[in-house]
Amino acid sequence: MEYAFQMGPMLLVGALTVGLLAEATWRPGGYGLIGDLMTGLAGGVAAGALAWLVTSIPPGMLMMLVLGGAGGALSITGQRTLWRTPTSAHAGSTR
Repeated sequence: MEYAFQMGPMLLVGALTVGLLAEATWRPGGYGLIGDLMTGLAGGVAAGALAWLVTSIPPGMLMMLVLGGAGGALSITGQRTLWRTPTSAHAGSTR
């Protein structure tokens, strides 16, 4: 339990950083800042949980930061390639 309290924040920092960078650099196709942060956070937590279940040796702080970032990047990339947001073609319509 102590390990989760020590390494969990690094996982969250990596995932939220990727979400912020995705919103700042990759505009079209996203769900906004909060959506990208939550998608990155979900992917980072999933990657950290998977690494915790698979490995017998606990990873260090730097590895948790990298895992959080990689999981966040994979989830955001998957969201933007598989689930498209509605286009703004109807933005000027009078309906």
